[in-house]
Amino acid sequence: MNKKYLQTLVALAVLVGLWGIFTYLGRKKPAASSEKKSASSQKIFPTKKDQIVAFAVATSGGKPVTCTLNNKTWQITEPEKLAADSSAIDSFLGSLTSATISEVVSEQPSDLKEFGLDPPDATIEVKTNATPQEFTLRLGNSTPTNDGIYAQVAGQQRVFTLASFLKGSLEKNLFDFRNKKVTTLTQDNIQRIEVSSGKDHYQLVKNADGIWDLMLPPAVRADSFAVESLVDELNNASMKSVVEESKNNLGKYGFSNPTMTIHLSGNGGTQTLVLGKKEGNNYYAMNTAIAPVFTLGPDFLSQFQKQPSDLRSKDLFTFVSYEVKQVTVQGPKGRQVFVQHSNNKWEQTEPASMVVSNDKMQNLLQDLRDLSAKSFPQKNPTDLSTYGLTKPEYTFQVQYGDHNKMQTVQLAQVGDKVYGRRSSDVVPAELSKDAITNLQKDLGALQ
Repeated sequence: MNKKYLQTLVALAVLVGLWGIFTYLGRKKPAASSEKKSASSQKIFPTKKDQIVAFAVATSGGKPVTCTLNNKTWQITEPEKLAADSSAIDSFLGSLTSATISEVVSEQPSDLKEFGLDPPDATIEVKTNATPQEFTLRLGNSTPTNDGIYAQVAGQQRVFTLASFLKGSLEKNLFDFRNKKVTTLTQDNIQRIEVSSGKDHYQLVKNADGIWDLMLPPAVRADSFAVESLVDELNNASMKSVVEESKNNLGKYGFSNPTMTIHLSGNGGTQTLVLGKKEGNNYYAMNTAIAPVFTLGPDFLSQFQKQPSDLRSKDLFTFVSYEVKQVTVQGPKGRQVFVQHSNNKWEQTEPASMVVSNDKMQNLLQDLRDLSAKSFPQKNPTDLSTYGLTKPEYTFQVQYGDHNKMQTVQLAQVGDKVYGRRSSDVVPAELSKDAITNLQKDLGALQ
C-alpha cells in the first residue's frame, strides 16, 4: 500500500477517535453540572419551622443551650430555666430550616478534621413532631475563601458547604436566646415614670384621659412625643450583657450611689430600674422585677437625662388641620364661627353667613397650630390675672376629629408680651410677640 495513503488513513483514525472522546466528555459534562445543581438546591433541614418542638446548640468552648416549646411559648431549659427571646428563636429556626447546600465538597471524606468537623465548631440537635423526629447538623471551619462554612448532617457521610452568613445565624449561645428586656411592664401598662439622676428629678403620670402630665408641681401637659420616646426606650431596651444571674454583692456595681434610678408603675405592678457605675462604655444595671445584674449602653442613660423643660408640651393646639370641622373665635369684634361642610367648603355662620376661602382658612388654622411656648413664666405662674388671662383678648375653640374633640386656647397681651394657655392648663406660656398680630391678619383676610 502506498505509504502516503497509509499515513492519511492513520490520521483519519486518530481524528475519529478524538471526536468520539470529545463527544463523550461533552455529553457527560452537562450531567455532572446537573447533579451539582441538584445538590446545591437541596435544603438541609427536612421539615418545617413550626414542626420543631425543641433544639439544642453546643459550640466549642461554650455550654450547650436547650430551648423547648411549651404551650406555644419557647423557654430555655438548659443550662438553667430562663425566659427566652421568641424573636431571636424564630430568626434562628428560620435560618436553619431555609438553609440550602451551596456545594457538595466530598461524598466520602477521608478525614473530617480538615473541615473542622472532628470535633465540630458547633452542633445543632433538633427534635420535631414530624418525620424525622430527630436531626443533627454539625458546623465546621470557614472555607479558605471565607465564602462558606463546612457542614455535615449526622448519619450522612458527605461534607458540603453553607453560605458564610449562616455561621453567625446558627452558632448561638445562651445570651443570644435569652429574653434581654430590661423591664417586664408592657408599653401600654406603664402609667408612671419617675427619674432621678444626681440632683435632677422629674415625674411623668398618665392622667385619666390617657394624656401624659409632667408633675412639676402643678401638673402640666407633657410633650407626648418626648414621653412616648421614653416609653419606647423602656420597652425596646436590651441588656448588653449579663454579669450575674442573681443579685449578690450589689455594692461593687455602684448601686448604693446610683448614676440613675427609674421608678415605674402601672397595671402590671411596680418596679425600679437602677444604673450603677460605669464599666467600659456601659453601665451596670438591675431591675427589682428580674433576677440578673446586667449592663446597659450609654445611649439608654442619655435618653433619660432630661430637664423638666425638655418634657413639657410647648404646643397650645395639637389638632391635625385636615380633621378640623369648626373654629369659634371670641375677640374684640365679637363672636365668629367658621364651619367646614362635607364638600370641604368653609362657611362663616356667625355673625353672618358667607362663604370663605379655603386657602385663607388654612392660613388661620396653620397659625393656630403654630402657637407655641417660647418660655414659661416663673413668677406666680398660677395667677392668671398677672398674665391677662382672666379676661383674655381672644379665645379660640377648635372642634375636630370623628368624635368632635374640642381644644380651647386663650390669648392675651400684657405690655409687649403675649401669653396664652389651653383652657385645661393651670400655668400659662409666653408666646412670640407676633402671635396675636398674625391671627388678627388671618381673621381680617376672611372678611
